[in-house]
Amino acid sequence: MKYIYYALLLSGLAIVLIRWKHLGRSLHLFAPLYISILLTEFVSDLTKTYFLYHINQAIDCGLLCLYYYLLFEDDPLRKWIWSAYLLYLGFFTAYFIRFPANFFGFDPIDFVMMGVFLTLFSLYYLVGLYRNEEQLPFLRHSHFWIVVGNLLFYSGASFFMGFAFTLMKINKTLYIELSYIVQVLNLLLYSIYIKGLLCPPLPVKKPD
Repeated sequence: MKYIYYALLLSGLAIVLIRWKHLGRSLHLFAPLYISILLTEFVSDLTKTYFLYHINQAIDCGLLCLYYYLLFEDDPLRKWIWSAYLLYLGFFTAYFIRFPANFFGFDPIDFVMMGVFLTLFSLYYLVGLYRNEEQLPFLRHSHFWIVVGNLLFYSGASFFMGFAFTLMKINKTLYIELSYIVQVLNLLLYSIYIKGLLCPPLPVKKPD
């Protein structure tokens, strides 16, 4: 499963670079996102260290918040996105200063907080897309696919991670078995990303 994960990440990065001119600036953010994840996975696999995942989590959260910020053009929610990220960083810093040992081991609380924000942003975007009076070809809409991927992954994985830390201490065997759900969701996320990145550019609306 790890090799499939790497293949999806490398494929996604290659698609972003190859289709760079056809992608908007919000989708250009997926290049540093993929690079950050790949470097984290590669170095963590070599050194067997976990704290890099926490650092990568903060980077990913910043890039995805910027993605939604660019997506919500002329929308009232836009100004609240950076407030959410600052709240995330403040909690991230305070929590791991208070519990430094957790920074160097498995503690998904930062992922859960990030997942809650991204789930809310995704739902907000999809509801707005549904209410849009324009007839948009959803199946050829890059942002539709990417936001759907985020919604499925971060809502599902955050729900599991919300009790995973406690479950691991109580029943490690059950935790390991259930963790495959998150791995499948992860593969699904990057598969959907690829679908979104391969969508043709939407036609530019001509002024009346």
